[in-house]
Amino acid sequence: GLDPSPPPPYQIGRKAVWVARGSAMGGPGLQPKAAGAPPPTEGGDAGEAAKAEELGTVPKAAGAPPAEADMPGVLPKASGAPPADSSSAGEDKDAARRTGGGRAPTLKDVVSGKFSNFAKKWAKGAEDGEIKFEKDVVESIYSSLRDSNFQPSQVMTLEFNSYLERYLWPFFEAEKATGAHCLSIALLINEKVRDGSVSAWESIATTGKDKFSGYFERMLNLWKDGELALREKTFVVQFWINCFQSLEQDFVRDCCLRLTGLQAWFHLNELHRNRLLSNNKKLPAFWKKVQKKYADPKTITARHERNFMAELLDEILAAVENFGSRQVLGADELSFLERAIEFMIDLLDQLPTRRFFRPLLVDKHFVVRFRGSKLAQLPEARLVNQLLGILRYYENFEIDDTTGKPLSRREITDLHYERLQLLQRTCFSDFPDNQSLRQLALSNVSALDTREALQQNFGTLPVEVLTVLCAKVCYLDVSKDPTLKGMEDAAVAAQEAAEQAEAEKEQADPQSNRPKNKRKKKVKTDEEQRFRELLVEIVVNRLERPSLQQDDIEKMPLYPTEDLVWDPNLVPEEHYTGDYSLALPKLNLQFLTIHDYLLRNFNLYRLESTYEIRGDLTDQLPRTRPALNQDGVTEFHGKARMALPLQGLEVMNVKRPKVGETVPAEVRAEVKICLTGVLPQIRGEWDQLREHDVIFLLCIQAPEVPYEGKIADLSVSEFPERFGVVTLRGAEVTELLDEEGNVISDPNPAERKSPVGDNRILRVLLDPAQYHADLESVADGKKEVYSSLNLVLRRKPKENNFKAILQTIRSLMSSEDTVVPDWLHDLFLGYGDPGAAQYWKLPTALSKIDFRDTFIDQDHILESFPDAENIEIPDDLERPFRLEFNKVTSEPGKRPLENVVATAYRLPNMGPYPECKPRENKVRFTPVQVEAIRAGVNPGLTMVVGPPGTGKTDTAVQVVNLLFHNFPDQKIVLVAHSNQALNDLFEKIVALDIPERYLLRLGRGIAELDSRQDFSKWGRVNHMLQRRLELLAKVEKLAETFGLVGEDVAYTCENAQHFFSAPCAVQVG
Repeated sequence: GLDPSPPPPYQIGRKAVWVARGSAMGGPGLQPKAAGAPPPTEGGDAGEAAKAEELGTVPKAAGAPPAEADMPGVLPKASGAPPADSSSAGEDKDAARRTGGGRAPTLKDVVSGKFSNFAKKWAKGAEDGEIKFEKDVVESIYSSLRDSNFQPSQVMTLEFNSYLERYLWPFFEAEKATGAHCLSIALLINEKVRDGSVSAWESIATTGKDKFSGYFERMLNLWKDGELALREKTFVVQFWINCFQSLEQDFVRDCCLRLTGLQAWFHLNELHRNRLLSNNKKLPAFWKKVQKKYADPKTITARHERNFMAELLDEILAAVENFGSRQVLGADELSFLERAIEFMIDLLDQLPTRRFFRPLLVDKHFVVRFRGSKLAQLPEARLVNQLLGILRYYENFEIDDTTGKPLSRREITDLHYERLQLLQRTCFSDFPDNQSLRQLALSNVSALDTREALQQNFGTLPVEVLTVLCAKVCYLDVSKDPTLKGMEDAAVAAQEAAEQAEAEKEQADPQSNRPKNKRKKKVKTDEEQRFRELLVEIVVNRLERPSLQQDDIEKMPLYPTEDLVWDPNLVPEEHYTGDYSLALPKLNLQFLTIHDYLLRNFNLYRLESTYEIRGDLTDQLPRTRPALNQDGVTEFHGKARMALPLQGLEVMNVKRPKVGETVPAEVRAEVKICLTGVLPQIRGEWDQLREHDVIFLLCIQAPEVPYEGKIADLSVSEFPERFGVVTLRGAEVTELLDEEGNVISDPNPAERKSPVGDNRILRVLLDPAQYHADLESVADGKKEVYSSLNLVLRRKPKENNFKAILQTIRSLMSSEDTVVPDWLHDLFLGYGDPGAAQYWKLPTALSKIDFRDTFIDQDHILESFPDAENIEIPDDLERPFRLEFNKVTSEPGKRPLENVVATAYRLPNMGPYPECKPRENKVRFTPVQVEAIRAGVNPGLTMVVGPPGTGKTDTAVQVVNLLFHNFPDQKIVLVAHSNQALNDLFEKIVALDIPERYLLRLGRGIAELDSRQDFSKWGRVNHMLQRRLELLAKVEKLAETFGLVGEDVAYTCENAQHFFSAPCAVQVG
C-alpha cells in the first residue's frame, strides 16, 4: 500500500546522503541518511548539498561502525590498550591508537580541503563524459597520504569524493599501474569495508571485475618485492582480510582460493603430507595432477599459488623474532602483527580456505612459536595474545578438514593416541640407547600425556634429540625453517663464545682450584636455553592431552567479571574507527559447524551484554559517591536508583559436582539489603525482583581522593581505578523474602500482599564455574572475594535477560540431542543451494492442507492460485476448506505444475452457548499471502518480507492458526524482536479460533498487552480456576433441571464426571 517511489534523496555519484549541521563531534559535519528518505527542506542545508553536488564531492557518514566488527549494539575500540597499571607513556600510545590518527572529515574538508582540487579533475570530467587520467595525480595524492602516515580522515575524504570508482579503478591497467596506484585502490577498498554503508565491491563488479585478477597479482608482487613500509604492509594484509571475507563475490573468490589450494602442500613436511594423502582416497589423484603443474612453476602466478602462503608464514615468524629483539615496540609493529594474526584466523574459520591451509600452519607451529617469543611477553602485546588464543581455538577446532564433518569425542581421542604412538615408535627405533626415552616408549598414555609429565620427560633432553623429535613427531624440520635455523645457529655461536671465554679465563688463571681430572660442565647460555625451551614447548603442545571445547564452555562463567568488563580489547569503547584488530569472533557468511556458529554467537552476545552492563555500572556507581571514613572503610554517601549497599552475603549450600564434572552442581546464597530511606517508587522496583532476574554484587574500595571530574573523560581502563571497583560477580534471583520470611517474588495477582518491613533477603544462585575458580584462587594464596562484597546493583528487567540467552546457547552446544533438520543444516552453515529449503523442493511437502477459514469463498480459492494447471471446486462449497495439491509435471530445478482439488467439511458442534461458536478469519488474502501461508504450514524455511501495511502480521497469524489445527499435538513458539511486535501478533491470535487455554505470553511485555484477559503464567492459572467454577456452576444448573437437588454433583470436577457418566447420560438417553 506504499508508494514504491518516494521522493529521492540527493544523488551524488552512486551515494545518497543528507547534509546536516552538527556532527557527532560537535561541529559542522555530515550525518548519514537512510535511502529513500526525503531531502532536507532548509535553505542552508540544501544549498550546502547543492554545492557539494556541483563540486562532485560525495559526503558520507563519518565514523560508522565497521561491518566486520560483527557485534550489534557495540561500537568497538582500537586495540592495544595497556593494563590499568601501565605507565603514562603507554596510556598516551593507547590514546593515539584509539583516535585512529585524526578526526572524521567535515563538509569543509571535503569541499575545500586538501584534495578538493584533485577531486575537481574527475568530478568535472564525469559531467563532460571525458576524464583524463594523470599518473602524477595518483602519485601526489599517495605521497601526501604517506607523509601523513595514512591518516584515516584523509582516506575518508578521498572516499567521499569517489576517488576509487571515478578515477583509480576505471584507469587501472595491471601492466602499467604504479605501486602507488595499486596501494591507493587497496586503501579505498579497506575504507569502504570499514564504513559499511555501501558495498565495497560494487564499483569493481560493475565497472571491470575482469581486471581484478590482474590487480590481485600486482598486490602479491608488491609484497614479494620487499619494498613496502611496515604501515603499508599492514593495510595490504587488511586488504587480504577483506578479500577472504568476501568469497561470495565470484571474481574475489577465484583469486583468493588459488592461494590456499592443494599446491601449497609442496611446503609441508614430507611425513605429514604422506599421512594426510593416505587418509583420503581422493587426494592422491589430485596431488599427482598438482605435482605435474607446480613441481617447477613457469609463471609468476603459479609461483605465488604454490609458495605465497608458506613464505608469508615464514615472514611473519621472522618479524616476530626481529621485533622481540627491539628495545621499544611501536604501534606500527603491533598493528602489523595483529592484522597478520587476524588474517590467519580468517583463513581457518572458513572451510574453503581452511582445508589446505591449516596443515601449513600446524607444520609451522605458529601459535606456540609466537607465544614463546620475547615479543609475546611484553605488556603491550596483550591484544596479540588474545588474538593468538582465537587462532589456537580455530587451529584445534574439532572438525575433519577434508569432509567438513564435526569430530566426535572418540575421534578426537583416537587422533591424540595416534600422535602418542608415533612418539613411542620414534623413541623406540631412533633412541634405543637412551634409557629415559626407552622407558617413555613403554609407558601408558595416562602417565604420559599431561603437560607436567611431558615437561619432566623432555625438559632434560639434549637439543640434538629434541630436534629429531620435532622433525619426526611434530613435522617441524629445524634445518629447513629459516627462523629456527637462525636461532639454532645463534645458540651454537653463543655456546662456542662462552666456552672460549671460559677457556681463556682458565688460561689466565692457571692456579685455579679445579681438579685436573674433573669433567668440565657445559656452559649454559641464554640463547641455548631459550631455543631448548621453545623446542620442548613445541613437543609438549603437540602431545599433551587435548582440552575439548565442550568442556571448556561448561567451565566458562556466564556472568562478566571485573577482568572482562574493563578490558577494552574484548569489550571496546565507543570511539573505534576500524583501524585496528579486535579480539572478537566474526559472523561470516559461512561457518564450520553448528557448534562453531553457536559459539561465535555465544561469545559475541556475552561481550555485547557485558558492554551494556558496563554502561550501567559507569552510570550508577558515580551516583553512590563511595568514600573512605575515618577507619578506612568504604561508605556510600550518594543515592542510586539501581544500587544499594550490601548488608551481608552468606553462602548457604554448595552441591557436589555432577559425575564427570569439576565445578559444583549448584551454589546457593542469601543476600541481605535494607530499603530504609528509599523512595516508595524505587522500593516498589526492588520488591518487583522476580525469579531468574540477575543482580550484580560488587566490592568497592573507595580511593583516598574521590574523583570529581567528568565521567566521559575517563577511559575504560581508568574508571575502575578512579571509583575503586575491585570485584564484580553476578547472581540469579530465586526468591525475594520480606522481614517475616514471606516470599514476595512472583506473587499471584489475585493474592497480592504488601511486604513487611524494610529488610529484604534475596535468595540467589551464584555462578558455579566462577565460584569454583574463586576457590582455586584462594587455594593459590589470593584473597577471598565474597566476604568483601559491599554493593548490590540491579538492571532494568527488559534489558537483563542475557543470562538466560547465554545459558540456552550453552545448553545447545553441550547437548548431544541438538538436531538441525537436514534441509536447514547446509543452508544454515552457508553451503549449497540457498533455495534448497523452499517447501516445494523438499520431499516432505504436504499434499493435503486444512486451510479452514483462510479462504472467504470459492472465488477466493480461484483467485489465490493463478499458476495452477487446474482448480476443481464442487458447487455450493462453504468453508472450512481442505485443499489437495497433485503434481502434474516435475522438472529438476523448476517448480512443478499442480492441480488443486478443494473439499469442505463441517466443524463439530461445540455447544449451544455463544462463546462456543468458532471465530473466523475475515481477511481476503492475496495470492502472494496465500503462498506465504502455504509455505509456512509446510516443513521448510519461510521468510515473509514487505513494507509496513502489507499484511505480514495477518499472514503470520493465519500460519499460526493453521499450524495449531493441522498439527494439534505440536507446540508453537513465537519470538519477536520487540514486545510491541509480539503483542500485535498475540492480540490477533486471541481473536482467532484458538482456545484461550492454549495461549501463554512469556516475558515482561505482558504488561503492555492490550487485552482484557491475563495471559501471563499466573493469569493462565487464575483463568483455569475461574473457568472451573463457571463450568461447575453450569453442571449444578443442569442437575437442578434433572431434579437432582442436594446431590453435590458440582462440588468437584470428579463429582461432575460421575454425574455426566451416570445420571446425566441416562436422562439424555
